Amino acid sequence: MNTMRRAVCLLGALAVLAGNAAHAGPQEEVDAAEDARYRAMIDQDREALAATLADELVYHQPNGMIATKAMYLGQVIGGPNRIYKAERYDVKIVVRGDTATAMGDTRLDVEMSGKRFQPELRYLNVWVKRDGRWQLAARQSVFKPAPK
Repeated sequence: MNTMRRAVCLLGALAVLAGNAAHAGPQEEVDAAEDARYRAMIDQDREALAATLADELVYHQPNGMIATKAMYLGQVIGGPNRIYKAERYDVKIVVRGDTATAMGDTRLDVEMSGKRFQPELRYLNVWVKRDGRWQLAARQSVFKPAPK
């Protein structure tokens, strides 16, 4: 009987979790899209990363360069830059219809042109919702100054 009771409890918990996921609001959807973008970069999954990026992506990078979608994909998937770990924090997401902004900070473990280091970034992302999914249309990030 204990096994049956545990199974019923487990099924009930799964139903609650599934119901909560099905009712995610737009802020949670954008947050999940942000996570998916980093996961795709860490996993080196070009197709998954491309799906998170709008075709018109413009990325003002912390090194002062500007990248298009094609350039960015070439940099982070099999290119000179590799992300090993990313931790977003202090993120504020604002949604207005099919447009959203996400502003926050990220701790990274990256390799850029053969040099591995752990910078912190401050960023502003602009997301647009198309065909039921959120895509990154614009991003600007800067290296945070080292603590004094």
